[in-house]
Amino acid sequence: MISPRSFKKALSLILLFAFVGALATPAMGAMGKTYKMAGKIVAIDLDANTVVVDVPIEKNKVYRVAGPLADDAVLKKGMQKGVSLKDFQVGEKVTVEWKVTEKGHLVKMLSAK
Repeated sequence: MISPRSFKKALSLILLFAFVGALATPAMGAMGKTYKMAGKIVAIDLDANTVVVDVPIEKNKVYRVAGPLADDAVLKKGMQKGVSLKDFQVGEKVTVEWKVTEKGHLVKMLSAK
C-alpha cells in the first residue's frame, strides 16, 4: 500500500512535470512551423546570405524576421524566378516565408513585385 506521504510526493512531481510541459509546449509547437507575411527589407548581408524583414503585426508594432536563406530558398522579383539576394534592396516591400528552427529564423522564400 502507498503511504499518504509518498502519494503526495508522486502527485506533486506529476503536477510539476505537467506544468513545465505546458510552458514548453508553445515554444516547441513553433519549431518547424512555416509562416508567410508581407513586410519591408531593413537589412541585407550578402556575405552571410541573410536578410532582415520587418513585418507589421499591429499598429506601430513589427515582427522582425532575420535569418539566412535556406539552401532551397525561392527568390522572385515580379515574374522572374531564380534571382539572387543581391537583386533585392533595403526598403523594398516583399513577401517573406520563414521557418522557425533551433538556431532562429530560416528564410524559405522572398518575393517582390
